[in-house]
Amino acid sequence: MGMGMGMGMGMGMGMGMGMGMGMGMGMKMFGGAVPANLDGNVITLQYSLGPFSGPSFPEGLIPVAERKMGPWDLDVLSLPYLTEFIRMPGWDTLDLAAIAAAEGLNFLDWNSSNATTSENFIKTEIEKLLDYMQTDREQYMAEILFQHDHAPGYWAALMAIEPGQMKNTVILMNLAVRIGQVVVAPYKLHFKRTRPSYVCPGLLPPFGPPAHAAFPSGHSTQSWLLSGLLGKAKPSFQPQLDWLAERVALNRERGGFHYPSDSAAGKIIARECINLIMANCPNIRGLITAAGGEPGAPPTGFPYNL
Repeated sequence: MGMGMGMGMGMGMGMGMGMGMGMGMGMKMFGGAVPANLDGNVITLQYSLGPFSGPSFPEGLIPVAERKMGPWDLDVLSLPYLTEFIRMPGWDTLDLAAIAAAEGLNFLDWNSSNATTSENFIKTEIEKLLDYMQTDREQYMAEILFQHDHAPGYWAALMAIEPGQMKNTVILMNLAVRIGQVVVAPYKLHFKRTRPSYVCPGLLPPFGPPAHAAFPSGHSTQSWLLSGLLGKAKPSFQPQLDWLAERVALNRERGGFHYPSDSAAGKIIARECINLIMANCPNIRGLITAAGGEPGAPPTGFPYNL
């Protein structure tokens, strides 16, 4: 995770939703519900040219056969799939303690019934975050700031996503972010974990911290959902996708917003949700298949000799 990957994502990603409901990373990658040519512009029309003059605008209606629906916002198109996910049982009742015990993981040790164990675990995590603050934060600050609201742009750049050719892939990305928003909320409400900078004010996060509980990390959950669902569609990208999810989650620790165990829990929750989706959500599986059939990365080399 060494190199400073401060990509300026230029691919027309006006992601304005602020991680959607303030629970992680913004989406709005490729346009939105308002056409770009009308967004933010004031158009004035003179409706009357004077007495006894005809209207200055066309009154006729387009023939029925030529009427069209108009473009769809690809984020809106993700919402029917989100409904299928929400209706599926199990995603909000994961037994994280049982998973941690079965897999030998310690991401819940901060919540131990043993006060000494809990406090020692928290102190160890805070020491790690202080080390990140002193050694990493300045180097990664551009990424930390960009990824707060615009992290999906990194996935789009990594996979060379062209929205006009890969609409199902974009819908799948929007869906992953939306699922992450919904999923983390009940766990945050249940565990009510204090943000690291409220435990150790010297962490001095560059902004915020966000106004909700720390555990699990929304950015980690969404990152692993993005990488996991996109990996189902494009398995050849899986190693790079996993690397990116790890990096975005880690940057939230570098910024002082999350403990390492928050990130670890997000990864586990995303994995379990994807398993549930593959077993119970045929429409989402169909979307994954459709995304997998869309163009992938540009071919390597040239089709002719230079």
